[in-house]
Amino acid sequence: FTISSAEGGKYIDNNKAVRTTPSIIWERIADVAAPIFPLVLFFVGVVKALLPWAKKRRDFWYIVSLTICAPYHDVTFRDGFIGDILTSTVRPLQDIAFTTFYIVSGLQGWWTKSYGIDDAAVPVEHSWLLHTVVLPACMISPLWWRFLQNLRQTYDAKQRWPYLGNALKYFVAAEVAVFGLFDPSKKQTFIWIASFVCATLYQIWWDVFMDWELLVWKDEPSSLPFGIRWPFALRSQRLYQRRSTYIFIFTINFLLRFCWTLTFIPMRYLTQSGILEDHFRSDFQTLAGPAMACAEIIRRSLWGLIRVELEAIKTMNKKKDIAGSEIELSNQDKESDNLVDEQWELKPMSIECASGREGGLSASLASIKGTLKSQGAIVQSDMSSLSDHQIMIELCLYATVFTAIGMIAAAHRQVM
Repeated sequence: FTISSAEGGKYIDNNKAVRTTPSIIWERIADVAAPIFPLVLFFVGVVKALLPWAKKRRDFWYIVSLTICAPYHDVTFRDGFIGDILTSTVRPLQDIAFTTFYIVSGLQGWWTKSYGIDDAAVPVEHSWLLHTVVLPACMISPLWWRFLQNLRQTYDAKQRWPYLGNALKYFVAAEVAVFGLFDPSKKQTFIWIASFVCATLYQIWWDVFMDWELLVWKDEPSSLPFGIRWPFALRSQRLYQRRSTYIFIFTINFLLRFCWTLTFIPMRYLTQSGILEDHFRSDFQTLAGPAMACAEIIRRSLWGLIRVELEAIKTMNKKKDIAGSEIELSNQDKESDNLVDEQWELKPMSIECASGREGGLSASLASIKGTLKSQGAIVQSDMSSLSDHQIMIELCLYATVFTAIGMIAAAHRQVM
């Protein structure tokens, strides 16, 4: 509707010199379709998101609110997963924000006949509130929510690792995007490009070894061509039968991860003189902008397949351990009654592969940790010796650094 009405209107405007009867009819249709179709599409989407206010929608928005209100709630796997999904919807959130401003600016003038629907873009283009507050807020908020979730997990578990390591992933992505937004000239510097590449590689490493636990440490490295020794192997516990599934998802995730940070940067920015300029070349962002937004949704969907798979495996392993403990206790009582033959009836079905269970990356992490500890370079992960106030002060310091760097970037561009 939006594309057809807008492009149709442009086509009619460009052919107004030919005043034939069909062209007049299409011109009348375009005059109605151009402003009406986008409005209908927008309002239908809003209504469908809220009505009917039944249990499913109430539960949905309640779950989303738990992510938005981080860190005031305990963080479950569901909340963290929703938070990760929201970090992939930055471009749609920015589009919704821009559409809202466009509609609010255009409806009044359209109803009062003070200016046309195309003229509504003028106040939107020069809106300091939109380009300096709203769009950057849409960019930074999902990363901020996920960052706070990790701080809350650090507080609850009283362990710095792996939660602060995960928080670092969102912190670095946010700062790279913020400086790319408020100081576009930095995107061509070596420092920004190097930071962008390092942040992306760190995200890929975290996906493979932490979020997926896809590779595990092998005692005997495999031999590869050119004398390369590969010390990792695909984890044995898997729910998808084909190894090619994991290779395919890893490849797509590796390639599209570089687009993830770019989706945070809006397509345009407002200069200090009030002129709207493109962040990238217009011919590039016309095609690449929507493509990157769609590609990120696809990447996150594939990423979620392995992320949920790993959580299902962990949950089943916990249930198996609990059931095994219950069987052991039950057997101790049944030995006196000679009912040992029935002890295996309560044992759940195993989801392990033939190679048995392994601890994910625990062996490799333990090896790395031991090496660092022997060199005196390990940072104490356990925070149980600290009081709640001391832990809170440390976590508040991390949150302050997160916000302060963003404010420095905004002040550097003199938008505050």
